[in-house]
Amino acid sequence: MTKTFLRKYWLILTSACCISTAVVLACADSGEYMTSSFTPEIFVDEAYSPFFYSELFYYGIGHDEDQLIRFNNSNVQEWSSWLGKTVKPETLQYLLTTASSKAIDSGATRSSDPKSKAFFSYLQLAKKCEAFSLTPISRPWDEDTLKRKPRFNATTLNRQLQQQFTAATDPFLQQRYWFQLVRSQFFNGAPQDALHAFDSYAQKSPTNTMYYRSLSYAAGAYYKLKQYSKANYYYSLVYQGCNELKTTAHYSFHPQEESDWRGTLALCRTSDEKATLWQMLGIFYSDPNRALQEIYQLNPKSDKLDLLLSRAVNIAEQPGIDSSQVALTRFISRVAEARNTTKPWIWQQAAGYLNTLADNYTAAASWYAKADATTPKTDLPQAQLRLLKLYNTIAGSRTIDSKLEQKLLPELQWLYHLKLDIRRSCVGAIDKKLASLYTASGDKAKAECFVHKSEFFASPANTAALKTFLSKPSPSPYDQLCYERSEIKKEDISEYQAIQYTMADHIDEALAVIKEADSASKTILRGNPFNARIRDCHDCDHEAPQKIKYSKADLIKKLKELKDKIAAGQDVYTNAVLAGNAQYNITQYGNARVFYECKIYGSDNSGPWSIDSAYRTTLISMKTAIRYYTLALSAAKDDEQKAKCQYLLAKCQRNEWYNKTIYAKGDNDFADDTERNPAFIEWDGFKALKQYANTKYYNEVLKECGYFKTYTGKTH
Repeated sequence: MTKTFLRKYWLILTSACCISTAVVLACADSGEYMTSSFTPEIFVDEAYSPFFYSELFYYGIGHDEDQLIRFNNSNVQEWSSWLGKTVKPETLQYLLTTASSKAIDSGATRSSDPKSKAFFSYLQLAKKCEAFSLTPISRPWDEDTLKRKPRFNATTLNRQLQQQFTAATDPFLQQRYWFQLVRSQFFNGAPQDALHAFDSYAQKSPTNTMYYRSLSYAAGAYYKLKQYSKANYYYSLVYQGCNELKTTAHYSFHPQEESDWRGTLALCRTSDEKATLWQMLGIFYSDPNRALQEIYQLNPKSDKLDLLLSRAVNIAEQPGIDSSQVALTRFISRVAEARNTTKPWIWQQAAGYLNTLADNYTAAASWYAKADATTPKTDLPQAQLRLLKLYNTIAGSRTIDSKLEQKLLPELQWLYHLKLDIRRSCVGAIDKKLASLYTASGDKAKAECFVHKSEFFASPANTAALKTFLSKPSPSPYDQLCYERSEIKKEDISEYQAIQYTMADHIDEALAVIKEADSASKTILRGNPFNARIRDCHDCDHEAPQKIKYSKADLIKKLKELKDKIAAGQDVYTNAVLAGNAQYNITQYGNARVFYECKIYGSDNSGPWSIDSAYRTTLISMKTAIRYYTLALSAAKDDEQKAKCQYLLAKCQRNEWYNKTIYAKGDNDFADDTERNPAFIEWDGFKALKQYANTKYYNEVLKECGYFKTYTGKTH
């Protein structure tokens, strides 16, 4: 430890406390323990659970916000036990936690039973104490916080509390009056007065919850006096003796200098008290390594080791932290070898896991073999050992073949169906390792089963290979495991292929495969895909009444019908326009973009820039729509039809301009400025449309299309 000791770390911790609430809110649905496959819940006393290593300030609760209600239930139970049947528990609950001073005074005047009378007399004074003590102060020793509160004149109250405390002959009442006196002196008097009140009865008081609540105020008083060694020692006693106050004591505990720490250690009466201090320091620093070694030297069988061991391993698991942890691994291995702790099996598992993280797979396997003989034959410890052994086997594999697959099969089946509550972040690492092994062996289909990569399906060969694999008539048990693990199922591939074929105008092929994706084929499109507006308005199309609602399969069938009519020479203009509209609308630019949404292509894209780059070109291309609009133009019979075709082509050309100049870069920020982009609106469709100024359609376009209005204004 250096001269500055914890001063700079306390500043960091204080800042962390301030931002942690935001983290808790933002991460409410995420894992509290980040990356972890080493489960403290299996071997650490539940009382220490708030201190498990996690991304929250306190594991499971975020911040300790129970200051006002922490002892409500126990208080009711204790008073109920003392009063007997004279007051019902629900009445006690009301009187102790809700009732106003006025209601208490009324109860006191009506009470005749001696114990009830004594209870109301006490409660009259206790309610006055609660008025200044039960307020949401995060650090009750903070002088700045106290200065912001109105100062309460407690002279009369303290005199009454002292009188009642002195006069009380019942130990239960006497201890409670003592607690109220200590608390009142802490908030309203000098620190020395609070300490004097505490010391006057501390030796006689039972060491129960009320004692530790009083002790915590004495610790705070010493902190006010800047007697940090004594304050931290008292906080350690509270931490060790009262589970309900563990988080409060830990939060309040913060040595300032090396001398403070040495002074605190010197106050300890037993090795166990020293172990408690080292444990608190290990939690405070978020660096349990030194504390582990100090406690081990004091007592290898100390239960304080368990929590710090779990934190040390959980920290070593985190990405970005040097997982080799050479010194830590060496120490844990030495302890595991000695087998002189209360739970040697968890040290052996920890030694194995740290070696796995450091890529020392042979050494890890040796530790797991030793743990086989010592780990309790109960579900959770055995499950964690099995998980760590499997992880080590896969992580240490250089190749994969059918022999290894058969060895792994029962373990993977167990893992993927495991319902026991153990941490298993390494499942993701196992999947990645298996995928990399299959990729290295050339089996890309199986690799995709374990880790989905969107770009995989950009290759038709990959798509066909996975579909073939998923369509095996007689899959082996390992194949079935792969099917189960695969994020993309055969039906998803069929839907994806149907969309691909449709956009490429291969309608017969699309019809064939959409039948293999029955549920997806029933997806209803939000707008009529065969309609086209001068000015695209998808919301308008979605809200408009639709005589016919098209599913994905219906759209493909309708396109088939249109193509057949075009091939037969039936009303080519109308049918080509309708086909062109559909091909336009099923792209990202259209009112029926839901058509392309699927597990492989993705969904809910806010614009072309948000589409996966592997598929962006396909989903924003106007190529097929242009082909149909061009065909319609060649079949147009009058100027109105020709004007419409030219404008529809101009819309496609506009989108292609975006595709080539903006979205090809994955950008969604551009200047709609014809001066800065001189070629922006000089599309061929606009140029050709000018010759049809005599048409009704031309004038409708001029009225609705700002681009065209700008273009005509620049060229007149």
